Amino acid sequence: MYKQIFAFLLFLLGSFYGMAQGVIYADNEQEHYRKVQEWRQRKDSLYRIPGKTMLPDDLLKDFAGLNYYPTDYSYRVQGRLTRYYDGRTVAVKTSGLRTVDYLIYGKVTFNLQGKEHSLDVYQSKRAAERGAKKGALLILFYDETSGDTTYGGGRYLVLDVPEGDVLTLDFNMAYNPYCVYDPEHVCPLPPPENSLNVRVEAGEKMYP
Repeated sequence: MYKQIFAFLLFLLGSFYGMAQGVIYADNEQEHYRKVQEWRQRKDSLYRIPGKTMLPDDLLKDFAGLNYYPTDYSYRVQGRLTRYYDGRTVAVKTSGLRTVDYLIYGKVTFNLQGKEHSLDVYQSKRAAERGAKKGALLILFYDETSGDTTYGGGRYLVLDVPEGDVLTLDFNMAYNPYCVYDPEHVCPLPPPENSLNVRVEAGEKMYP
């Protein structure tokens, strides 16, 4: 039986939010680098713990750490968030046979590598009902590394709800869905409209 572990569970489990944090808050590039490295070390250490790891036994026994791009501050960008208030939803396909419904919280528009891009921002209905702020937003996305150096099924960012209309995206924190490591996990796949026509060479790469 498939393990029904969807990304919205990150909104409910604080320990997983710690592993899948979306933005490193830092005052400068040097502090940002240090915090990203500390976060990656913490995530790797949690992946080594039986009962918390997403790794099956055959990967866990030789696990030496996940694969990442070098930390690059230029992939930490600020976007303009346009919120939707009409309760619109999207049925997101998964790596299994079913779909999962998300609220479309809004759209974020940002500049990366000299081009303007937009991505839909999702929220689980449970997070919306609870009025959650921390780790309550999800971006599923493809980019031109998908299927090359990163997972072909896209990557994720988990973000806090901002007070205003500026949403910071830190692609150094982009991470793989858990089905990369264990096919028994069922993971949401980004809708085609959340595809970036640029190589996002930041964050988590394919493993092993």
